[in-house]
Amino acid sequence: MALDRHALGGEARLFALALAATGALALAPVPAAAGEGAPAPAAEEPPPVTLDEVVVRVPRAEVAADPTAAASVVEARRFAGEAKEVAELVSTAPGVAVNEYGGLGHLSTVSIRGSNSDGVKVLLDGLPLSGAAGGGFDLSTVPRQWLSRVEVVRGAEGARYGAGALGGVVNLVTRPAAAGSWSSELSWGSFSTGAASADVALGGEGWGALVAATAQGSKGDFTWLFAERPTVPGSARIERTRTHDDVASGGALAKGWLDAAGGRFDWLAQLSGGERDLPGFPYQLTPRDWEHDLRAALLVRHARELGDGLVLSSGLSGRLDRTDTLAAMTRPDPFRQRDLDGEAWLGATLTRGARVTDAELRAGVERLSSDGEGDARARPRAAVALSHEAAVADGRLRLTAAGRAEAQGQYRGLSGKLGASLAIAGPLSVRASAGRTFRAPSFAELFLQQGILQPNPGLASETSFTADAALVADGRLGLASLGAFGALYDDLIVYQPASQGRLKPFNDGKASAAGLEAEVASAPVGPLGLSAAAAYTYQVTETLRGEAAELGRDVPHRPRHRVYARLAVAPGPFGGHVELHHVSSQYQDSRNLLAVPAATTLNAGASLRLLSRPDVRAGVEVKNLLDDRTLTDPFGNPLPGRMILLVLRAGSTTPGAP
Repeated sequence: MALDRHALGGEARLFALALAATGALALAPVPAAAGEGAPAPAAEEPPPVTLDEVVVRVPRAEVAADPTAAASVVEARRFAGEAKEVAELVSTAPGVAVNEYGGLGHLSTVSIRGSNSDGVKVLLDGLPLSGAAGGGFDLSTVPRQWLSRVEVVRGAEGARYGAGALGGVVNLVTRPAAAGSWSSELSWGSFSTGAASADVALGGEGWGALVAATAQGSKGDFTWLFAERPTVPGSARIERTRTHDDVASGGALAKGWLDAAGGRFDWLAQLSGGERDLPGFPYQLTPRDWEHDLRAALLVRHARELGDGLVLSSGLSGRLDRTDTLAAMTRPDPFRQRDLDGEAWLGATLTRGARVTDAELRAGVERLSSDGEGDARARPRAAVALSHEAAVADGRLRLTAAGRAEAQGQYRGLSGKLGASLAIAGPLSVRASAGRTFRAPSFAELFLQQGILQPNPGLASETSFTADAALVADGRLGLASLGAFGALYDDLIVYQPASQGRLKPFNDGKASAAGLEAEVASAPVGPLGLSAAAAYTYQVTETLRGEAAELGRDVPHRPRHRVYARLAVAPGPFGGHVELHHVSSQYQDSRNLLAVPAATTLNAGASLRLLSRPDVRAGVEVKNLLDDRTLTDPFGNPLPGRMILLVLRAGSTTPGAP
């Protein structure tokens, strides 16, 4: 199977690096405060629906940072006690495509509205997680147990969140330091997969702190059905075992707050690391390859109210990422990469009745060193941003505008966004928004020679333009939304064949995406506590620049249909759920000759509450219930068959507990 040059953006580049040279791993949590360009803590949420001590919060139709944005909020507590990973939480939102490359504990990336994974800005409490090497963020490196919710914002969001958000933003929000809350969880199951986590929060008058730790691992070996001639329909399959697939990781998180210096200090310290084997793909195994990672991060910030509606904020952050990768087929020694980042910011928020204005200044520098590059590469960055929100017509009409001027080394660009929402009647409203943003080339694309991938220091920035509108119903019975969107991506960086069988990046890509996004989530009803949730995405992509045989074709690895559906019950101490994930067929190449068949999987689970105070539950989770062992990722790597996990969880019942 040849790698397609127009698809070789975020996802394909990561795949090639995993086989040939390097990859990105272990990106860790560092939060940012409200008013710093990050999604603010949730504004007033819909009231919880209580059923026999089970609290379920229906996803909100808007994110506090921008009430006119096309956004979904996935509350982690809706899946409490289930063996879900972060990628599975993200995949419940419309407009989102999560790709798992190889299965358990291995690379998981996200695409929004047809973008590459490079074009999605992944944050943890507002801090960007992707490093200077680029390649998109690996969701598998964030422990699900640390999260309170996931905010998915769709569209060109660079004006609010910074360069890089071509398709949208995924903000992973950690749990609050709510004094008295605690939890612990153990799970074990198929393929020698296990995980353990624990956390506790303390506090007093004017202070609070949370400490959390996790460890997880998997042998990863599973059987699957290998197609010797995958391009021939009905070709025979033989059973094989996926080997050299071990994964192990762990981490610790400490965060807290303190009332001092006339305001509030927030701090966070985080350390994480792990290792995983790189087994290659079925037609080219790599039984010696592996990857090790380490991340350390520290953040301190302060916010102070000066009176008359003015709040000032400031902060400092720093992180160090280390990645060592052995790609034995290209070099005998590990490839070492070090990414050091630091940033400072000043922000101000002014509230005047129904009008809110935010302004911020940011400055930072990122330094990347790697084997074979000699001197380390460094790139300073600076940004100035301004946003304004106004409510008129007795609050029924809300208008937002945001702009940002940004420089990253030699690259400079402007991002902007306009939005509006109008309350029609009762829970019904309409919203619309439009935006533009850019992404500067990564150090890898500019400078790093990585296996078969050559650099190109002459690259320009990628750009995107998006627009969307939706009808939304958000009330006590639940949430429903139906919207349409369009996106244009220009000057996309794609890899083309170069000398000696290598690939080199050029700004030769241009593509469009358009479609529909629907989302439904209900509150529990009836004696069974029945609730339902669903998300549907219809997306048509088109290649607008390329060879004659490629023009007008679907963009590779962009399926037209994605469906997520869930039914859950909670009668008394019992709970149960069933989920469906469907991805329609897609293409591996830009000429649309090699098809990836449609895939449908069912997951199910059940739980029993053993104690009420503390809340102790035992559960079982079954993934790929029908044991389909023909499933593969978009590049032909096998995915696991049926997987059974047993979960034992205990936690406090105080407010703020998960």
